[in-house]
Amino acid sequence: MRTLLTILTVIVTFLGMDAQPVMQFDTLEHDFGQVKELGGIVQHRFVYKNIGDKPLIINRVHTSCGCTSPAWSKEPVLPGRSGYIDVSFDPRDRPGSFTKSIIVSCNAKEESVTLYITGSVTPRPEPLSSSYPYAMEGLRLKATTVNFNKIAAGQTGTKEIEVVNPSKANIVIAPDPTNTPPYFQVSVKPSILKPGEKGTIKCTFNTAKFTEYDYVTFDVPILVNTYSHDLHTKAIIHEVFTEKTKKKAPVLELENRQVDLGDMASGEVKKFTLTYRNTGIDTLKIRAVRNACDCIALKIDTPSVPPGGEGRISAVFDSEGRTGKQDRYLTIISNSPTTQQTVCRITANITDN
Repeated sequence: MRTLLTILTVIVTFLGMDAQPVMQFDTLEHDFGQVKELGGIVQHRFVYKNIGDKPLIINRVHTSCGCTSPAWSKEPVLPGRSGYIDVSFDPRDRPGSFTKSIIVSCNAKEESVTLYITGSVTPRPEPLSSSYPYAMEGLRLKATTVNFNKIAAGQTGTKEIEVVNPSKANIVIAPDPTNTPPYFQVSVKPSILKPGEKGTIKCTFNTAKFTEYDYVTFDVPILVNTYSHDLHTKAIIHEVFTEKTKKKAPVLELENRQVDLGDMASGEVKKFTLTYRNTGIDTLKIRAVRNACDCIALKIDTPSVPPGGEGRISAVFDSEGRTGKQDRYLTIISNSPTTQQTVCRITANITDN
């Protein structure tokens, strides 16, 4: 009899050792579908059942993203009973498709279970200030700079600026007839912009009426409700050479492609001269001198040089506010197809007083 009781005790103990909780979910994934970015936090409840033989305890719930927040049953879930895990997702600042994981750690046979939430966040409507970031008397513009990029000399470039009227009153846009330069034309369509209406400011640059070359900038005024505002204009005007002009062309030959000003005391000013010759057939014309540093002031003394002639560019280097070794480059722009851009290097060493 004692032996039988011992055997039964061992069996019951063994069976008790095998008893454990088992977590069973209705589903491991939830698709929120389309979610508006500014629609607020969305939530889904995952329901599970303990189909095991012992109470189920959730130890921890970990999410893959700070935008996802979990909450769950904190009390042990008895066998045959159900529990839940609530998952919240904040779509703000997270446009586009998403997949987030939620890892549930517990005392079940399977120590962790991974849940997933998916969906797609519809971006918030863009504020008008993002699409039209510039303002002029209530008018909103996509740009106030008209960049024509490269234009061949003698040709015409055209650019348009989109505008919108977000106000509750009409806005009148017009070119400034007294201050618009002869080489520039501004037209507006429509000239009277109704509330909520969009339009365009069309800018036309006729370089045939313009005398400068290379990188050029200037301001063109427009009138918005009779108030004057500037459109900042920039372009690179370059020459186009035909085979005929190439055969009868000037050639710029720079006397020295490097000018070393040597040691200079801080604040000292030095003058120097760039000398060039025309070794070509036609008249050499200096169109511009490109200078990226305001420490060098330039004057083209001889803008036109006949074949065999000599020209000069006077320059002044001001060391004020500069120290150590200086490397500066001047680019001479000419009407020579073979030497259209000639670079001269300027060096100096600025020492303490």
